[in-house]
Parts: sequence; C-alpha cells; structure tokens
Amino acid sequence: MPSSRKSKKNSMWNIEGIIFVIIALYILFSVFSYSRRQSLRFYEVGEGSLVREKQYTGLIIREEKSYSAKESGYVHFSVADGRRVSKGGELYFIDETGNLEKYLQEHPELLGEFTQQQIEDIRLRLQDFAGSFQNNQFTGLYTLQGSLQNTLLFNTEEGENTVQKALSQLGISYTVMDAEEAGIVSYTIDGYEDFQKEKLTAEILQNAQSSVNYAQNGVRVEAGNPLYKIITSSQWEILFPLEEGDAKKMENTTTVNIHFPVNSMDLQGSFSLYRGDDGKIYGDIKLDDYLDYFLDSRFVTFSMQEKEESGLKIPVSSVVNKDFYIVPKEFLRQGPDKSSGFYRQKADGSREFLSTDIYMTDDQYCYLKIETNPSPQDIQSGNVLVKESGNASFVVGPRKALEGVYDINRGYAIFHPIQVIEKNDDYLIVDSHSKNGISVYDHIVLQGNMVTDGQIIY
Repeated sequence: MPSSRKSKKNSMWNIEGIIFVIIALYILFSVFSYSRRQSLRFYEVGEGSLVREKQYTGLIIREEKSYSAKESGYVHFSVADGRRVSKGGELYFIDETGNLEKYLQEHPELLGEFTQQQIEDIRLRLQDFAGSFQNNQFTGLYTLQGSLQNTLLFNTEEGENTVQKALSQLGISYTVMDAEEAGIVSYTIDGYEDFQKEKLTAEILQNAQSSVNYAQNGVRVEAGNPLYKIITSSQWEILFPLEEGDAKKMENTTTVNIHFPVNSMDLQGSFSLYRGDDGKIYGDIKLDDYLDYFLDSRFVTFSMQEKEESGLKIPVSSVVNKDFYIVPKEFLRQGPDKSSGFYRQKADGSREFLSTDIYMTDDQYCYLKIETNPSPQDIQSGNVLVKESGNASFVVGPRKALEGVYDINRGYAIFHPIQVIEKNDDYLIVDSHSKNGISVYDHIVLQGNMVTDGQIIY
C-alpha cells in the first residue's frame, strides 16, 4: 500500500515537471524570438517639399587692379588689409636703407599698443578662418598668417608722431607712397586681377588653383614686383561651368539662390549665360553684397538651388520594388458586364473573358498583380491573351518592377505604387494624385524591406 502511494506521487511529479519544462522552454523561446525580431516602425505621410541643389566650383572676378612697388626697400603698410583707402591717401612706406626697420626692431615701444578696433579686427579674422578652414586647402592658412602679420606701422596717430620725430632727429628717412585709386585694399595678389571672363576655359576651373603672393610688413620688396591691389567696386561675379542640358533649362532664368557651405552663407544674385574661350557654356552670377567675405578667395565652391518640388514627403528607406505582370494595353477589353479584363485563349482554341483587377496602367502597359496561389480565374504566367477577333496574341510572363511603399492602415501590409517627383539621400517627394497611391496621414512601413504584401501587422 505505501508503495502504491509513492508510485502515484512520482507519476504526478513527473507530469508537473514535464509541464514546467515545456512552459519554461516556451518562455525562453519567446524571449529569444522577441530579442531577434526587428522592431517594425511606421512613418505618417505628410506634405512637404525638396529643393534640388547642384554643387559647382566657380571663379571669382571683381573690378580690381594690382600695383607694383615703385622703389626697392622694406615695406610698411598704413592701411590694414580689407580696409578702404581714398585716392592719394597714404598707403605704405618704403625704407630703402633698412635703418627704419632696424630702429623699429630695437624700439618696439614706439609703435604703441593695439587699438580696440585692431584687436576686434583680428578676432573677427580668426573667427572667419576657423569657420571656413578645410584640411585640403592650406592657401587660406598662409593668407591668414600674412594678414595678421600686416600690423600697421603706426597703431595710433600719437605713435606715428612720436616715431616720425625720433626718426627725424636720427636722420633716418623713408618714402611715403599714396594709393593710386580709391577702393578696398588687398595684399593678396594671384595673377587673376585683370582676368576677362571671355577667356575662361574648363581647364582653368579644373585646376582651381592660383599662385598667391601676399605682401607682408617689414619684408624687403623689389621695385616692379606686385605689392597690392585696389578693388574699386562692391560688385563681384562668379563664373562656373554648366552642362548643355542644365544650361538649356536655365535659358530663361534671371535670378538664382546660392549657398556657400564653407561659411554657411546664402546669397541671391542675377544670372546669365555666356560662352567661354573654349566654346563651352558658362554661368555668370552677379552679386552686390558681402564682397569683403571673399577678398582672399579666387575659386569658390557653392551649391545652386535649381527647383523646389512639393508633394507627399516620404523617407527613402520606405521604398521597395515589387514585380507585376505587364500586358500591352491593346489587349484590354470591356466584358459583357461592363467590367475591364482580358480574353484568354482556352486549350480548345475558344476564348473566355476574365474580369481582371488592373493594378495600374501607363502609356504602354497594364500592370497585373502576381498571385502567389492563383485561382483558375486569375491570369497566370503562360496564359495566352487574345483579342475578340483576329490572330494577335500575347503570352503572359514579362514582368516589370514598380517603386512603392507598404501602408499598414488596415492592420496588414498593402503595396502602393509611387511616382517620384524629386529626391535626395533621405527623402522623396511623390505625386499625391497617382492611381492606387498614398495619401496624407497614411501610415507606411519605415523599413519597407521588412514586410511582404498582405503580411499581418501586429
């Protein structure tokens, strides 16, 4: 008797143990499956727009003229780089003997402290350089170095009077040189100062390099060598290449918006087309403002906003390609019940009408859904479609992929074709009026390749 109770107890324990193991395994499997499963996310369709932009490298031209040193000697500038000077205004000093240079090195206290305006100017130059510096372009670094080294000979009027008095007593002389034109002074000279835009060629822009000479304070110069330039107008131009197709699209364009990525600046300018020395078409953008931001630049990279398109905005990740049977539109007919469909040729040579759900049509084809498990009334690969009369026939089989997205509004994935108007790396603008397309507020799968047509979405 005791042995029987013990046997029954062991039997119950074995059943409970088995159930416990099954439940534990199920839980472990569920947790493992959940951890492996990618999270299905959706995107709510909304209206939006994209601006089509294209990047160019252009050549800057200005109304400018370079001037050479009239005498040999050590040069010191009275006007800071990028500042305006009047015609006949004092611009620089030439110390032919080097005595002035030697005396100033021995008595730096005579030059006085920097003014607050000069300190602010240096700070702004450093800020502009930090925002625009690129690792592969070192010319700007040398230009900045030369610009900062071009501290004026006299920081203040008081300092100028003190030094002139001391030099007069010592018998040290120097020659004062005046500006030959009124305008903005720049000590960056690259050889393009007299460049005529009609001489532009693709080779010049492909090289996109210029040999820069930057005059510096305290350095000896030889008579006849380029020393400075004067920019006489605030207007400037950017010349850049255009492909024939792009030029044709812009024949009637008179105004463009451009963006400079280096300093995140947006400007608007007047636009025109012309032919360069090599016979190719170039764009010409004329600008009236912010010349001082590009004084040290000759070649500049910018993007141009060509067109803004509006429609339904969706992420690129949602887009998938889905295959459909394609049937020439000439075989599409209307049946006895006024429905659309096709005549299929039977094995005995007779013809039967199949009412067919046409997914969409274009100028050439009807697009038919490819059924995974087709019924006898579904059009399938290998079917021969014919017209009501005559011998013309078409064998079903050719396929074509349509771009589209999956919406999950009804709890399962439904494919909708899209007609792309514009796109970039992240988003597309699609037509809101395409047949079987999507609408505002539809929920579409964010990662379109994670589902299949008809899949139930939990």
